[in-house]
Amino acid sequence: MFALQMILLVLGSAAGVFYIVMLVRGGKYAGMAEQMDKETFSNRDFCGAGFAMHKISLFAMKGKLAKELRTQAKLLYGETYGEFYAQLYHARAISVTAMLAAFVLLAAALVSALWTDMLIPVLLGGGILCAAMWIDQAGEMKKTIGERREACLSEFPNVISKLALLVSSGMTLYQAWSEIAQGRDGPIYELMRRACESVENGTDEGSAYYQFGILSDSQEIRKFSSMLVQSLEKSSAELVGFLMQQSKELWELKRQRMLQKGDEAATKLIIPTTLMLVGILIIILSAVAMSMTGAL
Repeated sequence: MFALQMILLVLGSAAGVFYIVMLVRGGKYAGMAEQMDKETFSNRDFCGAGFAMHKISLFAMKGKLAKELRTQAKLLYGETYGEFYAQLYHARAISVTAMLAAFVLLAAALVSALWTDMLIPVLLGGGILCAAMWIDQAGEMKKTIGERREACLSEFPNVISKLALLVSSGMTLYQAWSEIAQGRDGPIYELMRRACESVENGTDEGSAYYQFGILSDSQEIRKFSSMLVQSLEKSSAELVGFLMQQSKELWELKRQRMLQKGDEAATKLIIPTTLMLVGILIIILSAVAMSMTGAL
């Protein structure tokens, strides 16, 4: 057991020293995360060490994870800044996880010296904690995209209804799109404003609307965007008819989605409700048993 304690102590010390060295080397990268809001981008101060670790092949961003992070970053921040933000999120994830791993190894060595039986639980719990930390940090963009997708889907029927109304009143599609985009705040309106900026910068309308669907990461919105691009070449009357039809279908889809969410919420309540009923039954039966025992 003493040999194992020494091994853990050496590994923990080596990991701690390695992390401190990376933290010092990463000082020159510290400013790369300063533009990120600390409330929305937690642990941004650890990114410098992560960028320094990127220089080591073992910790470089590569493989399937790199592809996923780049795809997610492009959806959130656009093609221009996608690579930078992918590197930024990965740097933070490996930095925080490496620091936690060093702490777990040192804690296991210390705990095993005081309480031998606690070695395995500490190592197991520490390993789970490190894995959970990595999943949380590396998966933050995916979570953000999912939340944005749900917000876009929730507001999408309102957007298309307004779009149909404005186009039918005589506005061009782009005028109506711009009017709606500037009218409110929210994820879908931000994506619509991005499409407007793209058109103002020289991108054709069709490409801007199609990119809007891609960035939403929603199958329904992508489908609508593709159909909208095809409808641009049609007459104004046909475009209005298309938008009206889409509005009806989207409201129906929203109604079905809300019903589905209600069913899912009800299903989630079954287990706690059942446990409460079982607890009440146990209390009642215990009281009955005690009263019968007292009567005897």
